[in-house]
Order: sequence, then C-alpha cells, then structure tokens
Amino acid sequence: MGEEQKTVTLRLPSTLSTYSGGKSQIVMSASTVEQLLAQLRVQHPAIWECLCTEEGHVRQHVTIFVNNEVIQGAGGLQTVLKPGQEVIVLPTFGV
Repeated sequence: MGEEQKTVTLRLPSTLSTYSGGKSQIVMSASTVEQLLAQLRVQHPAIWECLCTEEGHVRQHVTIFVNNEVIQGAGGLQTVLKPGQEVIVLPTFGV
C-alpha cells in the first residue's frame, strides 16, 4: 500500500505572507507535517527559513496547529494530515 499524498492548506500569518507573494494560504500535498515542511523548503525557502532552523527543526518561537491542536517536538512532525486539513503556523513572541 503506497503512501498517498494529501492536499492540505498551509495558513500563514500576514507577517509571513510577504514571502509567498502576498498569499495567506498555500495549498500543498503532504501526508505528514514533516513532509509539508520539506515541500515548503523547496517551494518557498524564505518562509521555511522563518519557520525552521538550518537543521530542519521548527524554531522555538513558531507554533504549528493541526485541527486546532498544537503539535510539538519531533513526534509532532509525524502528525498525519488528512485531505482538506488546514495547518496553521504562528510565530509566538515571549515578553
């Protein structure tokens, strides 16, 4: 049984939409959050650099939501995505 790629929507805050030609949503095909980030690295490297470190880890100040749930750590990157799901990324800034 092969891995089927699923079309999902990556929602960006306005601060990052400047790196995507003004788009606040990017439709991508990915089965996991990790695949989505890998695809983002190729298609929109400037956005990827804002979200991830050179080693490919999600930056400490970035929160990723799938189905309104925060995903965290390396295990969170394995979160399975379903067709039509939205993945939301938000930079979080501590005071």
